[in-house]
Amino acid sequence: MGVEGESILEVALRNGIQIEHSCGGVCACSTCHVYVEEGADSISEADEDEEDRVEEAPGLQINSRLSCQCILHGKGPIKATVPAWNRNAVKEVPH
Repeated sequence: MGVEGESILEVALRNGIQIEHSCGGVCACSTCHVYVEEGADSISEADEDEEDRVEEAPGLQINSRLSCQCILHGKGPIKATVPAWNRNAVKEVPH
């Protein structure tokens, strides 16, 4: 469950889902690339910096976003998936 003002990356990490984020979540790489499948209206819109950076990610789609830049602002459910090329970098940490 996310809190308003958190990023999708922060929510994932807090819940034990380790999404690669080489730059530390500051929009300086594209390793935290995800596909926002549902709930795009419940997160911030991509700014120009994110749009420029996400274009570097393999497997780019219309719903591609950087999870570090998707800030929660709505109450609706959000579904984001990690692209197949990056799934080996995602690890669930045992609780």
